[in-house]
Amino acid sequence: MKREPELLQTLVDAIAEFGSIKNACGVCGVSNGAFFNWCKQSALDGGEEFMVSIGEEPMLFHEAVKMAQRQVSFEILENFRLRLLRGTDEVARFQGKTVFRRDPALDHLSDRDLEDLGITTRYLRDTAGEFIPEVIHHEPSVQGVLAFLAAEFPRQWGAKSTVEINQRSTGVQVVKHQYAQPKPLAVPVHEVTPVAAIEAPIVDVEPDDLSDILGEEPVTESAESLAVAESVKAPPVAEPVAAPPVTGPAVPVKPLTDLTRDLLDRLARRPGADRAAPVMTQPVFRPEADDLDPRRTGAGSGPPPGAIKVV
Repeated sequence: MKREPELLQTLVDAIAEFGSIKNACGVCGVSNGAFFNWCKQSALDGGEEFMVSIGEEPMLFHEAVKMAQRQVSFEILENFRLRLLRGTDEVARFQGKTVFRRDPALDHLSDRDLEDLGITTRYLRDTAGEFIPEVIHHEPSVQGVLAFLAAEFPRQWGAKSTVEINQRSTGVQVVKHQYAQPKPLAVPVHEVTPVAAIEAPIVDVEPDDLSDILGEEPVTESAESLAVAESVKAPPVAEPVAAPPVTGPAVPVKPLTDLTRDLLDRLARRPGADRAAPVMTQPVFRPEADDLDPRRTGAGSGPPPGAIKVV
């Protein structure tokens, strides 16, 4: 379509009436691309061919489009104000069908009475002869009213938030420099002279004498027994190491207690050397009545010496 001042004026009026650029272009038969191209040319060139009027004020086409959009926004705001003031009315419907208002003056008459009186309907009609629909009134939303009041009067109705900041300052800034920590001084080490191992007597337990049964066996010492005997000997005592000179007062050495000496002696021995040998004791024999029975002990007054009762 050819661009003409009359067409541009029609577009501006359609935007103010229908509320959107798309609807205005559809009514005037103009594509959206052509509309925005004309707005661009009006902003760049601004010739007389783009002059239109909105109300009684002449202005360029692109400025008139912005003014028409502002009018639409103003109308929306005014409708919202009216809705918050008076509420809204909704047409009553039942099962998708509109419910029309009945005439209360005809409710006491039956259908027969209406036919006799020549009344064809019970519903009310307007001046144009159309039925009047039943309307349900809704009061304005409380949330909407509060939001509108908060936007218009933020001091009285706006959201109030309090931020408290408690900060104490002496006005003096302390700058601290951390130096490297000094190395710790070497602590003198006191060496204690080791105590010589105490030789403890080794008790050899002789086995029972079975020479009367097995016969006497010549005693011979083998090379293995000699090696074991050499290894069993007490370890050589280490020479005492002289302690390095210590600066300062000498520390007296405490004498060893009996418990310390016993522990050192146990450590110096070979494993198993500190086990006590079993001691053979004579059995305690208490004769009983049956031990003196001649039928068990035989002739005599009692069991022979050294006899053991087996139960």
